[in-house]
Amino acid sequence: MMEYVRKASGAIEASLGVGSSTALVLTFLVILISIYATLHIFQVVSGSGIRPRRSRGNAALLLGPCGSGKTAVFFRLRDGEEVQTVSSLSPARDSFEIKAGEAPLLALARAFLLPVVPGCSSCIMLPQADQKLGPLEVVDFPGHLRMRGKANDMVKEARCIIYLVDAEDKPKLKDVAEHFYELFTHPDVLELHTPIMVACNKSDLTSARTEKFIVRGLDRVEEIEREIEQMRVSRGYLGVDGEKFKLTEHAPCPIQTCRISAKKNQLEPLYNFLLEQFA
Repeated sequence: MMEYVRKASGAIEASLGVGSSTALVLTFLVILISIYATLHIFQVVSGSGIRPRRSRGNAALLLGPCGSGKTAVFFRLRDGEEVQTVSSLSPARDSFEIKAGEAPLLALARAFLLPVVPGCSSCIMLPQADQKLGPLEVVDFPGHLRMRGKANDMVKEARCIIYLVDAEDKPKLKDVAEHFYELFTHPDVLELHTPIMVACNKSDLTSARTEKFIVRGLDRVEEIEREIEQMRVSRGYLGVDGEKFKLTEHAPCPIQTCRISAKKNQLEPLYNFLLEQFA
């Protein structure tokens, strides 16, 4: 390298008639300019440039179709109370502390002397009775189709997403699958790997579908996965060639599933999920 510098310096000194010190300075300036120009050209060609890795936001984002129970969950988390809700085109956004409390499933586990150890994969993972988290910023975003684009834009502000599905409302599963496809191909989800909890609400109802049926299927491809598979075949991008799409295996971000009931305040899986993301 120094041999090259000396030769270049000598050439500049001979051609410009300057002193050796000046020629050496000019040589280093030429080298620096060449390096800068090369990096700039590389950035333009690659289209991405050199930028620091982005981090996820700090909000827990509640998504899902109208009537899935987003607002009911929002008020359960915030106030611990059941409220009557109506559809809205305005997001509900608030920062508050979440207290898991003496949840029904936790009491049942204690009644049968089952091990209850948060964070233990071999035990029942439940929040402690008086464990508090936060304050957290929670956003309940409207589920109207016309608001979906704005909902997707909220992903960059989310630390995690809780996606509510009405366990009784089969006709809306196609819309749910469509929204999942949009999320799974969204640039922010792909870059940030935003964790998503798919929560099947109203699971306390006798006619409600089980979590296994909603996510995995029994004797056929489950509705949501089947709809996403059809979109994947026609549009591409998702999944693995030669394999049918599986929500928890082929999604481009971490996916968990659970069954909850906002009406009966059975939200233990959501407390655990929030603890994982924010504790």
